[in-house]
Amino acid sequence: MESSLNVVFESFQSEEIRDDMQRAASITGFEKVEGEIKGELSAGQWANFFAAVLRGNFTEQAKAPIIKKTNGSGEKPGKILIVPQSNHTTESFTIEDLFKDINVSRTYLGCRVSKLSLDVQPNGIASVSVGFLGQRSEDASAAYFTSPTNLIQSGKLAGVTGKLLFNKRPLGLVTGFKVDIDLNASSEPVLGARYAPDVFIGTVAVSGSFSIYMQDKTMFDAVRNGQSLSLELRMDAEDATNSDYVSIILPGIKLTSIETDDGAKNIIQTLNFDAFPAVYDSQSQIDDSLKIATTMIIQDTLA
Repeated sequence: MESSLNVVFESFQSEEIRDDMQRAASITGFEKVEGEIKGELSAGQWANFFAAVLRGNFTEQAKAPIIKKTNGSGEKPGKILIVPQSNHTTESFTIEDLFKDINVSRTYLGCRVSKLSLDVQPNGIASVSVGFLGQRSEDASAAYFTSPTNLIQSGKLAGVTGKLLFNKRPLGLVTGFKVDIDLNASSEPVLGARYAPDVFIGTVAVSGSFSIYMQDKTMFDAVRNGQSLSLELRMDAEDATNSDYVSIILPGIKLTSIETDDGAKNIIQTLNFDAFPAVYDSQSQIDDSLKIATTMIIQDTLA
């Protein structure tokens, strides 16, 4: 896992014109935390951040798999997360960077998830990037978290162990999938304070793209006609019985554009989309949350 979290200080300088033709000292002003944590996708490892960016909570009980596995036998249940219609959460995190070799601890306070991106390629481990906007930091010579609890997580998830569905049907010849979730976070300075009183987050905006080998004119027609479609992705840690997995479902998407790469190879189409609230399964026997109009559904066996 890689962190680029940092403290950003705004500063301002006097514009006064002085007789000695020199500038007065600058003043350090508003402080905030910005940056991201990057890593590789595993079941369980990123569940708290998925819940924060979708502004909801996973179901208390694990449910039968929404998307069935491709290979192997046996199915493990997983908890389900959706963007709720009300009672949205506003989770705040305290994150520590510990530099053991020089006995320095930097703790970032009041951090809210501002963005989350997922990138799945057929020849590599799926990657996750979580962006944060926070209030401030504190520095110390000893660790803030003295006995942190280890996360329960599966093996890494990769495109080679996954499948992408388009309108609930397997989509063949997929060369990549990306999704971005943006909460449009902001923090504004106030008089008499060095940092914002809070970090404010807004609506859950989901967009992304996937790329496939061009096979016919189906995708062109989908863009031109403004069809309402769905995308479903499941990735398993392994093919073994009762293996862990993460499924990501977009019940409603509209393709917004197509980019065609007509180089000296097979023609690849990159299809960009926006997601919107839709009902994934109005007759669901798995969980009533699948009968609610939502922008995204996530099922994680270790959440």
